Amino acid sequence: MQAVVSRRGSAAALAAGFTLVLLVGCSVAPLKQPTWPAPSDPMTLATRAGFEPTDREFVITHTHVHLDVYVDGAQVPIPAGIGIDTKDSGVRESPTPDGTGKDYQVGLCDKPCLSELHTHDPDGILHSESKVPNNKPAKLGQFFTEWGVRMDGSCIGEFCSSNTTIAVYVNGKKVDGNPADIELKAHLEIAVIIGKPPVLIPDSWDFLPGA
Repeated sequence: MQAVVSRRGSAAALAAGFTLVLLVGCSVAPLKQPTWPAPSDPMTLATRAGFEPTDREFVITHTHVHLDVYVDGAQVPIPAGIGIDTKDSGVRESPTPDGTGKDYQVGLCDKPCLSELHTHDPDGILHSESKVPNNKPAKLGQFFTEWGVRMDGSCIGEFCSSNTTIAVYVNGKKVDGNPADIELKAHLEIAVIIGKPPVLIPDSWDFLPGA
C-alpha cells in the first residue's frame, strides 16, 4: 500500500499524507525476551507466597501441573529449583537425562529448604507436595511470586496489557480474569502467551503414569 498525495493539495493534506506514509511504513517491534532465572532467596519468596517451608519432602498430597510461557512465540524457560534452597547440603544436584540442565532432589535439610510448590528440573512441571491430606490447590500467582516474577490482572513480569497482548490458556481454552487466581489442580496444562502466539498453543501434557 502506498499513500499518494496530489501536488495541488493543501499543506494540511500534504502533511496528512506524509503522516500516513510514516504509519504504513512502521511495524511493531518484537518483544525483548525476558531473563527470569531461579531466585537467590527462594525461602523468603516461598514465605511471601504464603507457604511454610519444610526441611524435607512430604507427599501425602502430591499433584503436578505443566506450565508453558511464550513471549512473541518463543518459549521462556521455567527454571529448576524454584521453591528449593539449592545451596542446602540436604539438596542433591544432578544433571537432567539429556544433560542440558540440572535436577534438584531434597533429602533431609538442616533447616527449612523446600516449599510445597516447587520445580525439580526445567521441564515446566510444577510440583505441589504437602503433608496435609487433600490439601487445597495452590494458585498460579503463588508460583510466580516464588519465581520472583510479577503476575497480576495487568502485567506478567515486565509485560503489561497496556502495551502488548497477554492471554492465558488452561487445557487449550482461553481464560479471562486475573491469571494469578488460577488454581493448580492436578494435570492441568497452563500456557501463558505474551505478544505474538506460538504456532501451536499446547492443550495437554503427557504426565508420567501415577504422577
